[in-house]
Amino acid sequence: MDSLTLILILPLLGAILLFFSPKNYATLSLLHVAVSAVTSLALLFNVSKVLTGGTFYAHDKFLFLDSLGCVFLILIAVTGLLVNLYATHYMRWELEEGHINLSALKKYYALSHVFIFTMSLSVICNNVAFMWAAIEATTLSSVFLVAILKDQKSTESGYKYIVLCSIGLAFALYATVLLYSATFAEIKDGEAAMLWTGIMANAKNLNPDVAKLIFVFALTGFGTKAGLAPTHTWLPDVHAQGPAPISALLSGVLLKCAMLALFRYYAIAAQATGMEFVQSVMIISGLITLFVGGIFLIRQHDVKRMFAYHSIVHMGVIAFALGVGGPFGLFAAIFHCLAHSFTKALAFCSTGNIARIYGHKDMTKMGGMVKIAPITTMMFGAAVCSLVGVPAFAIFVSEYNVFVGAINSGQYFSVALFAIALAIIFIADFSHFNMASFGEPKAAVVHNKEMSIVENLPLILLCALIIIFGVWHVENFYALVNEGVKIMMGV
Repeated sequence: MDSLTLILILPLLGAILLFFSPKNYATLSLLHVAVSAVTSLALLFNVSKVLTGGTFYAHDKFLFLDSLGCVFLILIAVTGLLVNLYATHYMRWELEEGHINLSALKKYYALSHVFIFTMSLSVICNNVAFMWAAIEATTLSSVFLVAILKDQKSTESGYKYIVLCSIGLAFALYATVLLYSATFAEIKDGEAAMLWTGIMANAKNLNPDVAKLIFVFALTGFGTKAGLAPTHTWLPDVHAQGPAPISALLSGVLLKCAMLALFRYYAIAAQATGMEFVQSVMIISGLITLFVGGIFLIRQHDVKRMFAYHSIVHMGVIAFALGVGGPFGLFAAIFHCLAHSFTKALAFCSTGNIARIYGHKDMTKMGGMVKIAPITTMMFGAAVCSLVGVPAFAIFVSEYNVFVGAINSGQYFSVALFAIALAIIFIADFSHFNMASFGEPKAAVVHNKEMSIVENLPLILLCALIIIFGVWHVENFYALVNEGVKIMMGV
């Protein structure tokens, strides 16, 4: 069995094993972590194969893994493992509170691995139609996780999620059909016209006007799933209402899978039409998303909803980086996917702690968190610092490269608007952080004190990662990103 097939089989086998396991919290949690760890090791093994040998294929090129895809497998492997580890503690709290039962817990664990399977397939699928189907399947596998509590708000948000994302992905299906038709018209090879590698090899020969239409459809479809404005409206509700670990996976990993699909369409359209068109479209999309997300961010007092709008904001940063283009802009777009993944996983896991401590998510009724739960406050603060681009945190690296790329290419007006949007976000975030963390506790009753070190370990590891990638030049990862830039530039 080849290693690409293995990373698809392992999470499915894990899901089946969990689904038929006895209803015992300790057994289920141990299996959940074990399956996640084994899957993550298999994902990272495939990344190591690309680092040593370059792009490789399986099943007659139906599956493939290149340097660009490796970046996203790293997100699934690392973020997925740490979030799933945190989920075992979070779900124990939910059991203790009576919000779920062991049957629901078993379904949650099993579906988590089905979710990992669909995201992994979307990354390594070389066939454009099956890649689209895999991204649609991520919606179907995750919607039940969002609504696992079965209360009215989570059920409504799950329904909104599946309807809006499915409608959005219909546009991506149009893009897929048009891309196949346009490529087949040029190369007269039905098999090659269905593969990313075949399409990219012939992208310069595609009709430029058709390529522009394809890219607009792809941006509308995959942009809906990624949370780009104005088709972002499902995202705040889903991320705010789902369990904290699922919000972490949705924001930290799933949105990036949709972005990877957009990256590949961007690369094809750039080859067919030239960079000017795709860059202009992405600059506009990025700025609209940044300002829409930033303005709504100011008004948020629900801590999870605040971080949900941050997901929108940072998808806008990635879109803007694609608009800047060139080596700096594309490097920033790819690197930001990793930086945002670790940061948002930390942010949403910290909201799980906060809700456990206060019994609610309203920051206006918190205060004094630094006295009650200093470790959680530090993790919360580290997430906020990274999200606003404070130096020494990972997101600073990508945002710095955006500024350098924009200034070098003379995009002064666009980068000034980008800076204004970031300033709005900076002010909003730190005002919310101060409200929740300092002063005296506003709640009459604080439900719980600080979590234990074991419970906080996934958060501490995520915090360490965003500092490591913010300070050190991680050689192997930078090599993957730079190769990803070359792929997107058609070099």
